Amino acid sequence: MAPAPLEPSYRALQQAAKRDLGLPALSPKLLDCIAGSLAFLRDNATKAPITSKVPGKTYFGFEYGTRASRAINEGFFLDDVDEVVTTVEALLRGEVPSDPLDLHAALYSAAIAFPAVTDITKNGDRKSPGSFLEFFVGHLAATAFDAIPSRQITVPTLDLQMSLPTDFVFDLGPNRSRIHLPVKASTRERVIQVWAHQRVLDGMHGVNRFRGLLVVLAETNRQTADNTVTEVCLPDQWTAYQMYIAQLHRVYYFDVPDKYRKLRERYPFLEVKPFADFFYEYDEIAQPSLSMETQVEQAMAETD
Repeated sequence: MAPAPLEPSYRALQQAAKRDLGLPALSPKLLDCIAGSLAFLRDNATKAPITSKVPGKTYFGFEYGTRASRAINEGFFLDDVDEVVTTVEALLRGEVPSDPLDLHAALYSAAIAFPAVTDITKNGDRKSPGSFLEFFVGHLAATAFDAIPSRQITVPTLDLQMSLPTDFVFDLGPNRSRIHLPVKASTRERVIQVWAHQRVLDGMHGVNRFRGLLVVLAETNRQTADNTVTEVCLPDQWTAYQMYIAQLHRVYYFDVPDKYRKLRERYPFLEVKPFADFFYEYDEIAQPSLSMETQVEQAMAETD
């Protein structure tokens, strides 16, 4: 269940998303949910500072009565509802802003507003914020790629065929990449499944036939006891997954942890970037995959 103030708009979005995440009619329902979330926070909640233990980042939280939201990155969050909605609406029409920072701020604000409203109006609801994030990212990606995602893959064996539930999978058609697109609110739980699903796809179709693009909201962890926020990151584990299980092509964050951003500087050269960057490079991502040797050569050249 969505927060009561947003129940009608979220329910309409949810029903449309079940039919087809690429459906053009889903766009106004998504925008309505984003606008309602931002307006609720503006009109009903107050901002309270949080002591940040993340170097270079300042955070606050929304408060509503006795409830407090997750940490919000002050450097990205936009209070202007019209600015956020107008930017996302233009993006859905294929109009990409010239400034990636402006786009990133609008996308971050749109992505985190609904989860923040959920935090301050409901108890223990982890499902609807995660579902909203999937609808948001899935619809944006489906619109950009002009393709309908699937949520399962058929796994052939010698004796039978079985279906494996998975993250978003896009078949972009002849002479284009296939895309594996998992979406997570954070990676602290079961992130190894992302690499495992990529390994299954590689085993079925060949390495580099599917490009793995992981999209994550944030890795922030707010401690209400002392009103602090930290980032929980496991870069060494990620390096091991990337080296020994499968290769992801990109990891996109709405709030990029610096420890993960630095993974592009060492083998196996995992690119971790702001989600806004996707809209400036999805045409390139859709091109046929390069060999692993070529990818490594290019990554090493970029770090020289």
